Amino acid sequence: MATPVDQLIVEIKAETAQLRKGLNDVNRQLGRANKTAKSSVMNFGNLAKVFATIGGLRLGGAIAGTAREFQDLEATLKAVTGSSEKAKDAFELIKQFTATTTFQVQNVATAFTTLLNAGITPTSDTMKDFGNIAAAFGKDITQIAQATFNATTGETEMLKQFGIKAKLEGDKITMIFREQETVIDRDSKAIVGFLRNIAQEDFSTALDDRAKTATGAISNLKDAISITFSAIGESGLLDVLTTASLRLKKLAEDAEPAAEIIGRTIKVAFEGLS
Repeated sequence: MATPVDQLIVEIKAETAQLRKGLNDVNRQLGRANKTAKSSVMNFGNLAKVFATIGGLRLGGAIAGTAREFQDLEATLKAVTGSSEKAKDAFELIKQFTATTTFQVQNVATAFTTLLNAGITPTSDTMKDFGNIAAAFGKDITQIAQATFNATTGETEMLKQFGIKAKLEGDKITMIFREQETVIDRDSKAIVGFLRNIAQEDFSTALDDRAKTATGAISNLKDAISITFSAIGESGLLDVLTTASLRLKKLAEDAEPAAEIIGRTIKVAFEGLS
């Protein structure tokens, strides 16, 4: 008497035979197609080379674009911090922070600059606390940074996105979070201290929780790729692109008189035709 296992083996053999037949049919079709294509330049082998070339060009463009974007960010940081050395330190902090969060490096750099402009020193611990608040409410770190900047100027509307209401009373601010009121001084140090206290007491694991999600994993992968592309660009690619661009610019400038002559010649030719 056949057992269920025996029946399963029979079914598997039947399916395997059918699969082999299907694969043989496919191979025959591919063989005929390749024979037809052999007389053409665009056979399967050449198609693979074309696709590889297109992929290589797109990859090169992505590397160059990312590297240029990172270079621009570092230039902005240099202007904000006041020196190349401080800009490099700031950018290193930004990249290290980004690598462990769901935020993109460009947004972290924007948040860093916003806080700096508000008179706040964005240390790694400060960035982590602000990141925890943003992650807890499903917001980007740029939003909490901007809300903080606005609060230092007396505009507290954006804080409502993070469950915080505020009442201005002279040189004091009454912060209301989860129905609890806290009176603080109306300055950047006190505002940042209040927000960091909330982050540490109520949202200390928000960034880690987000990083464990599929969205967080994909975001971290994108950041890792961007940082790798930037490193490739800084290793010489950007120097080559910069030199080539300057030479082409000079060539275009030198060609301007000739372009005017060509333009006038074409005009005369069309006038003659008319």
